[in-house]
Amino acid sequence: MNSRKIMAVVLLLSMMLSAFVGCRTATEETEPATEAVTEAETETETEPETEPETETETETETEPETEPPLPDEAERLDEADSNITGWSDDSDYNLPDGEVETEPEPEEPSRIYHYLNGKTVTLEEQQKRPVAIMVNNIKNCLPQAGISYGDMFYECSAEGGITRLMMLTTDYESIPLVGSIRSSRDYFIDFLANHEAIYIHAGGSGMAYEKIAWRKINNLDGVNMYIPGMFWRDEWRLQNMGLEHSLMTDGEKIAAGIEYMGYETTLPDTYVCPFQFYDENTDNHISGSPASHVRMISTSVQTVDFVYDKATGEYWRYQYNGMPHVDANNEEQLSFKNVLILFTDINVIPGDAYGRLSVGTVGEGQGYYITNGKRKVINWSRSGKTTPIQMEYRNGDELILNSGKTFICVVDDSVAGKINFEYEW
Repeated sequence: MNSRKIMAVVLLLSMMLSAFVGCRTATEETEPATEAVTEAETETETEPETEPETETETETETEPETEPPLPDEAERLDEADSNITGWSDDSDYNLPDGEVETEPEPEEPSRIYHYLNGKTVTLEEQQKRPVAIMVNNIKNCLPQAGISYGDMFYECSAEGGITRLMMLTTDYESIPLVGSIRSSRDYFIDFLANHEAIYIHAGGSGMAYEKIAWRKINNLDGVNMYIPGMFWRDEWRLQNMGLEHSLMTDGEKIAAGIEYMGYETTLPDTYVCPFQFYDENTDNHISGSPASHVRMISTSVQTVDFVYDKATGEYWRYQYNGMPHVDANNEEQLSFKNVLILFTDINVIPGDAYGRLSVGTVGEGQGYYITNGKRKVINWSRSGKTTPIQMEYRNGDELILNSGKTFICVVDDSVAGKINFEYEW
C-alpha cells in the first residue's frame, strides 16, 4: 500500500475515534444533568415543608424580647431587703418627754366581718375580744392540743432554732383542751398590737415582762400569776415530755380566768383591724406565680410545708420535714386559706446566755401572700411598736385576704432565696 492510502486510512480511523469519544462524553454529561434535575425537583417539593419550620424558629427567637418576664421570676425574692428601724428588744417603753403614742382613727367597715377569718358576723361577734395563746412547738412536745380552734397563727423563731406559735381565736370557750402552753418572747407582744388580744402564756423573758408591764397588756400567766384553777400539769406529758411541755388549760378555765382578772371582753372603740378580707362568696385568685407546694427551711431545725389542695382550696400544713401538723384532740390536720411569709432581720442578742433573739418589728420589709395555688410579693410596714401592721402589693394596691384561716410565718431575710414553691415529696 502506498503512503497516500496509508495516510487516508489513518485519517479515517482518527475521525471514527473522535466521534466515538464525543458520543461517550455527551452521554456522561447528560447523566449528571438528569440527576441534578431530579435533586432540584426534590428540593422544590420539600421546600414548602421546611419554610414553616424556619418561620417558627424565627418567631421563637424573637418572643423573649417582647414578652414580659416569666411569672416565677416576677414573683420571687432572692434577697428580701429590709429597712428595719426598731427591734423587739429596744428599750422603748420610756417615751421621751412630750412624745405621745397616737392611736389610728377608727373606720366604719362596709361589711361586718370577723377580724380573724373574714366571715360575715354580727356586730357583737365582731367586737368580741380574741385571746392569743403561746403554744409550744418544739418537736418532742407534738402533737399540740386545741390548735384546730385557731383562726390566725404567728410562727417565729425562739432560741436554738425552735419556733413558737401564737394562736388567736375568739371561740376559746369551746376548746376542750389546749397546750402545751409556753413562755412569752417580747416580739410576740409586738404582734399583739394587731389584735388587742388577751395574752395567755407561761412565763417569759425579762424583756417580755418589761413590755407586758409597760404596755399594760391584759395577760393570763401560768407561772407568775395567781389565777385559781386555770392551769394544770398534764400527767402523761409530764412523764413523757418533761415539766416545761406539760402545762395545759381549756376554754372553760380561760373564760373563768378572764372573769377573775376582770378583763374587758369587747374590743375598744378605737380598734382598727389591719387585715381586710373578701366575703365568703368571693374566692380571689391572684394573678401571681405558682405556689402549689411551698417548702421553707425557716430555721436550723424547722422545715415547713404548705401543700395546696385544689379540692378544698386550702393549704395543708406540715412541719419538721414532712410531719402533718395535727391537733391531738381530734387528729385534725391544720389547713389554711391564706399563708403570709414576712421577712425581717432576726439576730441573736449579743451576750445573752440563752441565745435569745431580737426581731425587727418596726420599719418595713417584704414578704409573700400565698393563696389558691399562687403567690405574690407584698410589702409590710409598721410605724411603731404599738401600731398595727400594714400590708400591700408591690404596686401599692391594698392586700385583701380571702375569707378563711391565716398562717403568718415571720422569718429572717436569709430565708427568702431558699424557698421552693413547687416542691415535690
